[in-house]
Amino acid sequence: MESDFPTMMTAAQQSSYGEARNVITLRQDVPVHRELSCKQILVRTYAAAINPIDWKVLQGSLSFIKRFSFPHIPGTDVAGVVVAVGASVKRLHVGDKVYGNLGADGGSYAEYVCAKESLFALKPANLTMVQAAAIPLACLTSYQALFKTASPRVESQSKIMICGGSTATGLYAIQLAKAVGAHVATTCSQRNFDLLGQLGYKVIQADGNTTVDSERLLVIDYNNKDFGQELKGHNFDIVYDCVGGEQQEIAARQILKPGGQFITLVGNDPEMKVTLGYIASLGSTILSHKIQSIVDSTKPVYRFFALRESYEDLDELQTRFLETNKVKPIIDTVFDWRKDGVEALHGMYEKSKSGKAQGKLLLKIVDE
Repeated sequence: MESDFPTMMTAAQQSSYGEARNVITLRQDVPVHRELSCKQILVRTYAAAINPIDWKVLQGSLSFIKRFSFPHIPGTDVAGVVVAVGASVKRLHVGDKVYGNLGADGGSYAEYVCAKESLFALKPANLTMVQAAAIPLACLTSYQALFKTASPRVESQSKIMICGGSTATGLYAIQLAKAVGAHVATTCSQRNFDLLGQLGYKVIQADGNTTVDSERLLVIDYNNKDFGQELKGHNFDIVYDCVGGEQQEIAARQILKPGGQFITLVGNDPEMKVTLGYIASLGSTILSHKIQSIVDSTKPVYRFFALRESYEDLDELQTRFLETNKVKPIIDTVFDWRKDGVEALHGMYEKSKSGKAQGKLLLKIVDE
């Protein structure tokens, strides 16, 4: 394969499962994957992002269903430029600016990424590489949950409660729902009220008599109020749970209309440590709710969401929401390993795991 790119690259190296400081190093002698299969592309990485799934994978929480051979390059979200393509690649071309989610295999914390063409889409023209890297997993998750998993989907005048509005998926969900004219309420802590204000909507706090509408964003401080009690009987169409825990579902039952939908990304265990017991418990929960909704159509429909690979959905996000400025990434911190070395990676993992980030955490790998 003829190329102008190097044989070696700088990349994060995960040596085993554990905490970032114990298992991640940064090396400059990692081989670039130069032999592409017919459907793969090679991307020069400009920026990458971290998501909660990244540090859960790092510490081994998902090792029951996905194991790696070490050393392993972690990271899922990526934005960059195509530098080589396989023989059967037709949609993307060398020189294209792209963004994507590498999924369970990871590999984005590196100067070059080799992956299937189907994992990538053209980058939104109005976003920088850093901004684009903030999109794929979190924004695509909420897009698919609200417009593909929800049935009927979120639309104008839909009433939706988003549990965890200050999470990355929550911030995107608020914008996506508002973009189509939905009535949105959400939960977050008091410290994140100003963060929600950055989205550009009029933020109001629930006072027991407040109604939700398409013009305003209703916010409930979960530390002081239970949204189930606060909005009881308001007949929401959907409760979208971005944080997990049994309390979210209990409260949701009090505000959903008959036959309304509870869509969760996490389930009853916020820690989401995947074991045989976890899978059995989750399966039992889903089956139990399915039977209840069949027997009694007034019972809420319980849906456990799992992200699906789809460059078509990334394209839809680009044209319908991102390039029209209806949805924007909110960024907390951009880390740079050229300045801070491996500390940039350690700091990014630790801030993500702390739950204190107010927006996305990004890794800049090269300037545009």
